[in-house]
Amino acid sequence: MAKVKETMFVCTNCGNEFNKWMGQCSFCKEWNSLKEVKNNLSKKAGTRSARTEKIEVRNLAKLDENKERNNEIISTTIGEFDRVLGKGIVRGSVVLFSGEPGIGKSTLLTQLLGKVRGLYVAGEESPEQINLRVKRLGLNAKNIDVLASNSIEELGEVLDRANNVFNIVVVDSIQVMSTENVGGAAGSPGQIRESTFRLVEMAKRLGVAIFVVGHVTKEGDIAGPKLLEHMVDTVLYFEGERNGDLRILRTTKNRFGPTDEVGVFRMEEGGLKEVRGDEINLVSGGENTVGSAVTVVLNGNRPMMIEIQALVVESFAPMPKRVFSGVDYNRGQLLVAVTQKVLGIPLYKYDVFIAVSGGIRLDDTGADLAVVAAMWSSYKEKALTKNSVLVGEVSLLGVVKKVRGWEKRQKEAQGLGRRLIDIGNVLELKNL
Repeated sequence: MAKVKETMFVCTNCGNEFNKWMGQCSFCKEWNSLKEVKNNLSKKAGTRSARTEKIEVRNLAKLDENKERNNEIISTTIGEFDRVLGKGIVRGSVVLFSGEPGIGKSTLLTQLLGKVRGLYVAGEESPEQINLRVKRLGLNAKNIDVLASNSIEELGEVLDRANNVFNIVVVDSIQVMSTENVGGAAGSPGQIRESTFRLVEMAKRLGVAIFVVGHVTKEGDIAGPKLLEHMVDTVLYFEGERNGDLRILRTTKNRFGPTDEVGVFRMEEGGLKEVRGDEINLVSGGENTVGSAVTVVLNGNRPMMIEIQALVVESFAPMPKRVFSGVDYNRGQLLVAVTQKVLGIPLYKYDVFIAVSGGIRLDDTGADLAVVAAMWSSYKEKALTKNSVLVGEVSLLGVVKKVRGWEKRQKEAQGLGRRLIDIGNVLELKNL
């Protein structure tokens, strides 16, 4: 029998394994992503027994014999959280909860434990630090138990002894957890993969919902192997500008609910407060001012009226500045080029600054027309039509296309006393 190597190489991007190091992963085509890890199979390798044994079939269940339990879904009593998950937390599910540092992940999950009886696995903080946060948020400390440990095996022993006392378990974070089954330091691809596998097994076996906090890279991707996202049931992103007060909770994967819903929260001194649709108003005033344009974007299925501000000033540098806050840089550059070409504005000698109110990041192309209109207004020193709302995707030729959810956007604009303007080309902005 061939000898099993003691080490192997794992791609940190996609999680595929290789026997030797390569500069590029042959699966995901990522460069320099292979890391050497200890091969756990090397200790278990040996000759296979020739005798046959009777195989006992376990964990075999017929769907028609399984009746839905009344307590299968746990309501968090946090409306925005329940909407994103579907109807609530499904027992036995594993949720990957990710976001940038300092965005409020631990705060929101601590508030969740304050509503639902649960266990907080503190891998990065001490129980004293968590107790201070609980007091600051005004939560009932009796609902929260803290386990200060980085060991998956110790967590498994606690959950086995608890005998279904906990409804949910928060693991903060997966990058600091480790298991004895795999060599290497905590946070390595092998440790993250095996630790997550053990957590998924615990959740299914014990029927407890587990929230796994995951770090993100500077590019905004979840740290660790891509396999991590495939192993869990739900992937949640918590995002927003750290200097702003609004936070957006969205899902990119959900086996038990929709993936097009978002939850909106506002960061306050006493923690995160959920924001209803009628409470979201990111428009500064009743009238349009020079350099501003109002649009309605869809965050999931929720319409939100926001204000886009532009500042176009003459540049005295060899290379004019392009600064975009809340707008994708490449998308912003494209809209600047379209504005210069179609509207005839010499932006090649002007600095352009674009900002979105409320710290919202624009992923909706329906805001393209408002971005162009704001630049036009700032350059011409002329305010747009009073109470106008501009929605539309701008093509490379300056054609304005209608976007999805037009009726929802129109209803949102009318509800706030504004009028949705329908134009077919950015040249019509000259008439506003």
